[in-house]
Amino acid sequence: MRFRTVASVLLLSLLPASGEGIARAESPSPTTLVPPPRAHTFGIRRVTSRELALLLPGRRLKAPAGIGVALLHELDDPATSRDDDEVTLVAVDQDSGMLCTNFSLMRAGCWTGSDWSEGRLLRPEDVAIDRDGNVAIADTGNGRVVLLKHEAGELLPIAAFGGYLEPTGIAACGRGDFLVCDRSRGVVSRLHGQSGVRVPFGMEVSFDRPIDVATIPDDGRLLRGRKRVVAVVDRDGERLRIFGVSGELHATFAARQLDLPGARFRSIDLDYLGNIYATDPQGHRIHKFRHDLLPLHSFGSRGTEPGEFLSPWGIAIHRPLGQVFLTEEGGGRYEWVGTDILDFQASTADGSTAFSFLLTEDSTVTFRVLNVSGKEVAVLISDTRHAAGPQFGTWDGTDSSGARVPVGVYIAEIRARATYASRSTFEKRTIETFVR
Repeated sequence: MRFRTVASVLLLSLLPASGEGIARAESPSPTTLVPPPRAHTFGIRRVTSRELALLLPGRRLKAPAGIGVALLHELDDPATSRDDDEVTLVAVDQDSGMLCTNFSLMRAGCWTGSDWSEGRLLRPEDVAIDRDGNVAIADTGNGRVVLLKHEAGELLPIAAFGGYLEPTGIAACGRGDFLVCDRSRGVVSRLHGQSGVRVPFGMEVSFDRPIDVATIPDDGRLLRGRKRVVAVVDRDGERLRIFGVSGELHATFAARQLDLPGARFRSIDLDYLGNIYATDPQGHRIHKFRHDLLPLHSFGSRGTEPGEFLSPWGIAIHRPLGQVFLTEEGGGRYEWVGTDILDFQASTADGSTAFSFLLTEDSTVTFRVLNVSGKEVAVLISDTRHAAGPQFGTWDGTDSSGARVPVGVYIAEIRARATYASRSTFEKRTIETFVR
């Protein structure tokens, strides 16, 4: 293997998990995102100025903003999947006007444009990178998009495309193209990286102060026959919408519908299945939606423990493995896509018990009915994959042999594992009692 991701630089060291058993979470803390195993991170999940100082002496992230991630073609060995976690991260800091990235396990670098003829970055808000090493920066203070090449362990400036009033969010489309939000103009456009030509996205679509955009790049390895979509946050974080690639509107969701005080969307990204994750800096929360904008989970509070955040801003997801990278106050953190089991309900009528619960992620599920002594009575679901969203089922009141069981108190035990890398190290287990 030629190189390992540096998250001790930007987020965390992404070393392959090894030799760890499955951790079962039974606490009420949210597990839609879960900590990677210790062997994968050296035990470090959050990066602060202390970790950054090790590889970036004299540098500080004062106001971390956007972040991007990609497994570069030049660093990917197609003959093996063992290096699929060896990703490259790019992140921008608004206060310092700085782009940071990793080149190897112990080598990181920053770029400000200070010695470039086109001049320094000024209050950059977002950055994106594709698998070919094309890097695009929303250089907000300068009203331009800066294009770099991440190649052979170097960052090479290519071009600066002006004509924007307030570029904010940016997303890689593949083939060297990027989607760019221009907040002040109320426009989302596709920028052709080689020519600098811009084409408005959604000719019949009206945007109101768009601040971020996300899509899955035109890469058959990721799409696998699924239709590409484009997600846009506008109205300064009050609205999230999903479009087809031609601009046709698929779904709309307003932040006020979450019924959470001050809820807003800042940065968004899509996972492998098309689910949408949105950061909420003011609420110190993450919001997750299904591909059709059905709300799956809103979680988080201010803090540094699992399930807590410090004003999270940028988010980037390495889709094949479900690795999630976040920027927040003073640094960032690294999570894995997990799963949670919420809103369990049970009701019995005419000898049959109806169950419902919510999965926050596509998961492999086992559902057992136990007696109060913990002995298995019946298996309703056995290691079967279920899609994210509401789940419904019934139990006819018979045990595994078909005999009817007496009326009384029973236990519903539900276990779920996500389909990403966390499946080998994490399982959510929920125990609920009910009367039939």
